[in-house]
Amino acid sequence: MIKRIVIPPYEQYQLSTFVIKDDLVEIGHFGGFMDEKNNDLDTIESQMDQTLINLEKALKEIDLSLDNVLKLTVILKDIKDFKGMHKVWKKHFKKENYPVRVVITSDFVSDRCLVQVEGIAAYI
Repeated sequence: MIKRIVIPPYEQYQLSTFVIKDDLVEIGHFGGFMDEKNNDLDTIESQMDQTLINLEKALKEIDLSLDNVLKLTVILKDIKDFKGMHKVWKKHFKKENYPVRVVITSDFVSDRCLVQVEGIAAYI
């Protein structure tokens, strides 16, 4: 059976936050161009940090953590931000538990957005 999880604010976009099949969890996109106080974040480091904070908070809603992430696709607005993104990556993921990662670039709907992630996690 497939279970679809919608965590606010994703219901307003008519999409699932997570889709779970057996022990695998498909992770919808996460970003972080604003902090918890709705302040704009304008550096890749601050946005990547907030993105992973947002992802971890949502994963907790389904009894998972960043340790359960198997793969993340990191989508950067500008490939020049790779080093700043990677610096923050190492802060959030343990050396012995790095997920698989793919990095691509794309334009985003919002000009304020510098990074988004999507991926796969598992109940392990």
